[in-house]
This record gives sequence, structure tokens and C-alpha cells, in this order.
Amino acid sequence: MFLVPLHLTYDEYTSHEIYAEELDGTLINDTVFTRNQKVEGLLDIRIAETKMTECDSVARNSVKADEGVYNVVMPYMNPTIGLATEGLLLDLKTVPWLDLEQHWWDQRANENLIIADKLFLTTGDIAILDNDCTMVMFFNKAMIKDHNLENPYELVRENRWTLDKVRELAVSVTNDSDGDGKMTLNDVWGLSVAFNAPISMYFGAGERIVDRNEEGVLDFCLGTPRAVDVFDKLMSVCLDDMVLSQHTGGNTSYGTIMPMFNASQVMIVTWALVNIDGIREAEFEFGILPYPLYDETQAEYNNLISTGLVSSVSVPITCPNTEVTGAALEAMAWLSTETLTTAYYDTALKTRYVRDEESGEMLDLIFATRVYDLGYISGWGGVGDLVGNLFNAKSTNYASMWAKFEKKARKDLEKALEVFDALG
Repeated sequence: MFLVPLHLTYDEYTSHEIYAEELDGTLINDTVFTRNQKVEGLLDIRIAETKMTECDSVARNSVKADEGVYNVVMPYMNPTIGLATEGLLLDLKTVPWLDLEQHWWDQRANENLIIADKLFLTTGDIAILDNDCTMVMFFNKAMIKDHNLENPYELVRENRWTLDKVRELAVSVTNDSDGDGKMTLNDVWGLSVAFNAPISMYFGAGERIVDRNEEGVLDFCLGTPRAVDVFDKLMSVCLDDMVLSQHTGGNTSYGTIMPMFNASQVMIVTWALVNIDGIREAEFEFGILPYPLYDETQAEYNNLISTGLVSSVSVPITCPNTEVTGAALEAMAWLSTETLTTAYYDTALKTRYVRDEESGEMLDLIFATRVYDLGYISGWGGVGDLVGNLFNAKSTNYASMWAKFEKKARKDLEKALEVFDALG
């Protein structure tokens, strides 16, 4: 039995990748149904699920009551760390039959989500919410051409898709199109900055909140000279008066910006990949891009996953049968490479929604360079919100803000590491 999240407000954040009751003619549902039939026949089992809001609380209560109901629990990533801290989840590396080194498990997740040499949550081909919640940039190809701007795809390939270049292109397009002498939502903008764009840019520029130090122990990366430089540069983009943000045009919610993008009032938008559904009927050709580099010397692109709405695979300590559970998860993930992933990635995205081969190339790059950061996921000391809070306050005082957070953040991290070290 799987326990998976149900989102009452936005169905796109409900898990649809684990169970399908019957064929209904829709792509993902029928792919899941077919995959599960193969797994059930292979292992002589039955796959079932329970969809619940507050999935983490349900999992917590079930484990503490020693119910032994759920083989797998899949809450959103951020609260799953709490379940692990409370000792309610098994180290996935101890679950029989799970071969976490196989390509159907996300190796960047496995690497980035290790705590005290233990892995309590991961993802891979078995899931699609991690794909949907990957942060990307969409751009209007016609506006690029009409303004005689450089091809963003070529900029990406040549490592010239940088924060400075994004700002340069955006500012060159922004104009007071209605001629009233002020910039509003009625005008044309080169770039729209969503509320989570600053932190996406921070990670995109190669920075982290926590990472492993020379001793291989998790430690904070904040406050270094490069981190300060990255923050200053991304804020120069996000707080530019010629960039559409909450500080310039006002409301920059998806519901406001999506029709503006579709009406060619915004050239570049900063959303999650799931938001492609709102623009696939646009009358112009659009493209997909990774988040920009800090500068041309940066080794690779990085793309943040908005983990607050990404379900992950975990096995509770009350799992009724770890042998069967491990075998089922491994089979589902393995078979998903040629079923679920193909349906979602190659067919739904590359063929049905994305209208050019270059965007398919960009998707390959984006998915290969995604970022999972335990500091962002766990929020130790509140530092996961540091960049966003500074942007909201129009403050560039990054170093002093980190100094204010540092003592509590380090105490929280130290306490968490002690707990994880003690877990068997």
C-alpha cells in the first residue's frame, strides 16, 4: 500500500504516477495502469494507494500507532525530513532489492539527500512531480526575433546564458507601450520575476545553502565571498526597475503573468515546468531554458526543484514486508523508464507541448543538472527563506542577514546531524 499526497487546490500537485484504477484514455493514467499490471504479474502482488492531504501527518500517526498499513509513504519532500528526524523512516540503503545505483533512481537526489551516510528519501523514474516542479524559464521566440536579440539556445550552448545576459536582454525589450509615462502591467516587459525566482537564480548560479565540507560533513555554504557576489548580481537583475516584479508592476502571480505572456507582453517568465499547461495553446512559438549561470566560467547549469510540492519515496519503519516493498519499488522504477518517463518526457513534453527540437535539448540539460539542497528542504534556522525574504524586503544586506541567522542555523544543523548519526 502506497500513501501519496492529495492537493485539494491544485490537482497538478496530486500524485498521479503510482496507481490507476482502470484505463480511461488519458496518457499518464493509462501508462501507470499498464506499468502496474506488469509489476503485479511479475511479482504476484497487488498495488494500491491511499491519497491524503497532510500526507506527512497521516504517515506519522500511522507509524507511531504501529499500524503497519503502508509499505511506502510519499509525502512532499520538505516535511519528509521531519519524519526522518523522528526516526520513522528506514534508511533506503538497507531495504532489500533496492539498487539505488541504477539509472532509474535519480543519482543527484541520492547524492544530495544523503544525511549521515543514510538515505531516507529519494526519487527517480517512478515519479513525475519532481519533473513538474523543476524551475525553468519560458521565452517568447517571436519577441526575441522581433527585437533582433541573440538566440538564447546558442547562448546556453556557448555558456553565455548568464545573469548579466538575462538582464541585458530583458532591459532591451521593456518599454512603456501604452505611453502613459509609467511602467505597469499594461506595458511590455523583457523579464518577469516570480516570487521564487531569486532563490532559483541563487542555485542556478552554482551556490548552495548546505553542502559537504572537506571532511564530508554537511555544512553551510552561506556568506562566502562568491555567495555574496552571486546574491548581489541576482538582486541587480530582480530589483531592476526595468524588470517586472512585485516591486515594479505589483501582482506577479502566475494567474496574472500567464495571460500577459500569452499576449506577448512578457518575453521571459520564471516558472516551474508544470506551468507549460497554461501556455501550450499560445499562438506564438515558445521555448524552454535553464536558469542562468553566474558567469561564463561556471562549470555547469543548475536548476532548482521546488521541493515543497514534490513527493518522494520513503519506507516507514512499520513497513509490513520490506522484501516485497523493495522488489516492488525496484520493478516500478525500472519499468517506468520505458513507460512513465517516456509518456511524460518524450511524448507529453517533447512531442505534444514543446514545439522545437532545441527545447527538447534544453530539457535534457535541465533534468541532468537539477539541484536538491537539504538546507533549502529542511529550512534549518530559517535559512531556506533567506534569499526570498531579502528580495521581498528589497534588501541587499545578505552578509549581515546570514550573520543574524547563523548561530541558530548551525545549532539546528548540529542537532539534526546528532539525531541522524544515532539512527540505526
